[in-house]
Amino acid sequence: MLRYIKRLENKDLSMVHSMISLGSCTMKLNATSEMIPLSWSHFNNIHPFAPIEQAKGYAQIISELELYLGKITGFAGVSLQPNSGAQGEYAGLMVIHKYHEDKGQAHRNICLIPQSAHGTNPASAVMAGLKVVVVKCDENGNIDVADLRAKAEQYKENLSCLMVTYPSTHGVYEEAIKEITQIIHDNGGQVYMDGANMNAQVGLTCPAMIGADVCHLNLHKTFAIPHGGGGPGMGPIGVAKHLVPYLPSHPVIKTGGEKGVHAVSAAPWEVH
Repeated sequence: MLRYIKRLENKDLSMVHSMISLGSCTMKLNATSEMIPLSWSHFNNIHPFAPIEQAKGYAQIISELELYLGKITGFAGVSLQPNSGAQGEYAGLMVIHKYHEDKGQAHRNICLIPQSAHGTNPASAVMAGLKVVVVKCDENGNIDVADLRAKAEQYKENLSCLMVTYPSTHGVYEEAIKEITQIIHDNGGQVYMDGANMNAQVGLTCPAMIGADVCHLNLHKTFAIPHGGGGPGMGPIGVAKHLVPYLPSHPVIKTGGEKGVHAVSAAPWEVH
C-alpha cells in the first residue's frame, strides 16, 4: 500500500522534484517512521465517548505536550484545542479580545499588522472583528519602527494588538523586536506573535522572552505531525500568565488556570 501511494505521490509536483510557488507549509515531507505510530491501535482505537478513567494515558500525553510547548515558548499556559494555525490565530485574537473586555475596554478593535507578516494574519483579524492597520517595512524588510510608533500612538485609545511574524516572512529577525513589543504595551495593546516560523526560534530565543503575549504554533512544521490531504492538523496557542484564564477550554469540564495544572499528575478534567 505504501509503495502504491508513493507511486501516486510521484506523479504530482512537489519539493522533491522542483521548486514550487506554494508556501512551505502546503507541501510537507513527513518521514514514514513518524507516521507509522499513528496506525497503532494503542493510539487510534479509543472511543470518542470513552469514560475519562479509560483515557488517562491520552490525558498524560496531552499534558506532557503542553508542558514541553510551554517550556519552548516560555509561556505560562498552553491550549491544544485549535486544530490548525489559522484556528490558532483566531483563538489567540479571541483571548486578547476577552482580556480587553474584562478590563472594560471591549472597544479596542485596531490591529496593527506589518507588511512582512504571515498572509493569514489580516484574514484572521477581520474574522475576529478587528480593523486592520498596515505598518510599513523598510527596504531591508524590517518593520518601520517610526511608522509603528506613530500608528500605535494614533490609535492608542482603540489599539487591541499587534500581529507580528518572527522571524518575518521576509526571513528577517527584527533587531528592534523588543522595542516593538514595548511600544504596543505602552499604548495599551497586546502582542500576538505568529508562530509559523517558530522552528527558527527554538534554542535561540522564544516568544515570551521577546515580549509576546500570545503565540500559535504550527506543529506540522515544528514536529512533523500529519498535515494536508485531510490529515489532522494542530495549531495550539501559548499565552502569558495574565491571559491564561482566557484560554479556550471545554464549556462543561472544569479546567485549571495556573501553570502547574499542566503537570503530568493532573487529573484529566484539569487539562486544557
